[in-house]
Amino acid sequence: MEIIPPLSERIKKTAISLKEYLGLLNNKGSFVIPDYQRGYVWGQKKKSETVDSVTFLIRTLKDAYSVKKTVFLQGITVHGDTKSYDIHLVDGQQRTTFFYLLLKFLRYDGELRIKYQIRTQSNDYLSDVDFDSIEKNEEEEFQDIFFFKRTLRIFEKELDGFDKTDFLSFILDSVKFLFVIIPEEQAKIVFTMMNGNKAKMTEEELIKAELLRCASREDKRILEAEHSEMRSRLAREWDYWLHWWNDEDIVKFFRTEGKQLGWLLPLISNNYRVSFKDFRDKMLNEQSIKQSKEIFKRMRLLQKSIEDVYNNSKLYNYLGVILYIRNSSEQRFAFLRWFFALSNQYEETHTKSEEELKRYYDWAIIRVNHEDIVSNNIEKYNDARREFLTALESDLLFLQNYEVAYRWLLRQNIKQDNQDQKRKGRKFNFNIERDRSLEHIYPKSKIGHRNDENKALGWDDKELDEKQIDEIKLWREEMKWICPDDKHVYQGSEHCIGNLVLLYKRDNSKFNDADFRQKNHYFFRDLDDEAFESRHLIHTTMIFSDVSWEDESTGSAWNKEQVPHRKYEELKCFNEEYPELNDFSNE
Repeated sequence: MEIIPPLSERIKKTAISLKEYLGLLNNKGSFVIPDYQRGYVWGQKKKSETVDSVTFLIRTLKDAYSVKKTVFLQGITVHGDTKSYDIHLVDGQQRTTFFYLLLKFLRYDGELRIKYQIRTQSNDYLSDVDFDSIEKNEEEEFQDIFFFKRTLRIFEKELDGFDKTDFLSFILDSVKFLFVIIPEEQAKIVFTMMNGNKAKMTEEELIKAELLRCASREDKRILEAEHSEMRSRLAREWDYWLHWWNDEDIVKFFRTEGKQLGWLLPLISNNYRVSFKDFRDKMLNEQSIKQSKEIFKRMRLLQKSIEDVYNNSKLYNYLGVILYIRNSSEQRFAFLRWFFALSNQYEETHTKSEEELKRYYDWAIIRVNHEDIVSNNIEKYNDARREFLTALESDLLFLQNYEVAYRWLLRQNIKQDNQDQKRKGRKFNFNIERDRSLEHIYPKSKIGHRNDENKALGWDDKELDEKQIDEIKLWREEMKWICPDDKHVYQGSEHCIGNLVLLYKRDNSKFNDADFRQKNHYFFRDLDDEAFESRHLIHTTMIFSDVSWEDESTGSAWNKEQVPHRKYEELKCFNEEYPELNDFSNE
């Protein structure tokens, strides 16, 4: 009785050719399709695809044949048989059947058998393929046979005029795939994990598998042990990137919207919508070890650049604002592609790329679009500057342009974080974007104003009754401040930038309509440090620590000069940081 060595002893390699795959049958065994496998369905075109799987693969083989390059396919998972040379297919039935039919079509003269455990009609057809009876029959009784015939018709059409002998020789040597052997007792468990829930490999998983396959292609100069070590190292590296990009804080910050490797693959492939086919055709067209290792190297360097920016507090803050402002994935991708290409260009002088990021941040925050920032469009800068300043100057800013107020106060708080020299800057907490609020320092319900008919109105321009008038602490018309430098009288209102601070929404609710003295007390004394997050907003904290809001002459918590004075200071800051620019290139 013949002693049959275990399959794992007969093949030590993890990447094998089609010829080696057939050789494992030893001219005696069969490829066995287990009873838990579904039938053969290749040749069926899905609605989401332009061509069916058979057409796609045969055209891939033809393209590779025309330039004589190796084709690496998705792996095949099997278990062996202790009593025969049979190979049981856990995953890879469709591909193996495809090649069985193709080899028969090309008149392969070696021993070749495929066996379905429960489909006798399929076995009968495959054991003696009749190439003269492959016409389409919509009333075909058996699904497998219907698609066997369709596959053969596609071969007939696609390979018309081909030298079958030469093409056969090519695919036997040049078609390769990963070969995974598992214990027989694990077969159904593995099959269920791979197919039971109809789970499909994601585009990222397919790309990973393709990269590792290319890194595994046979090379006489590299030992199998070296191949194995390299694959393991590259796989661990990929898994690290996967772990990093799936961290909850990273997902929120970069707004990756479910992409497994975040922005890493889109940036490497220079394509927002990464697909396996596009990546393989454009990035792995050589299907070589050198090419796959080069891609891993580029991914490694880019990942490091991304992590360096994320770990640098100042750059983190600039990036966080821009990713908020660019409010679609396409816009974020365009920005990230520009910036990390710039980082690569100036990798030896990081100062330059940091300056460019700061420039982008400055103009993006006042609503200049990506294209105009990248092209350094001075005219558009000045237009945006004037529009933003006009909005910021308005005494009805809170009502008319909430977003301008938010962006400016966000910038002011980040400016303070970036000036924290003791810790080389401090990361801003961007959770506020989902929990933001603008607080009126002097509560709007306590401030009134009068119309042209001298009627008393509230903050919402609704007429006040006598009781409401008695509760008014300050009239808008009284909010005046004389600048000691230019002697100009500056006006303010409850809705202007001088009376607004940025807070977390849940903190805002604690203030209600308290006066400044009460709010100052709440802010610094009464509220628990952990629960009251707004104390981490340095610009906001500076405003609440300024006792000028109180009127020393009267002892009142209401100083009618403070709102217009602070509005003046905010506008002065804007003009200093956003001066009118000259386009010297046009002079």
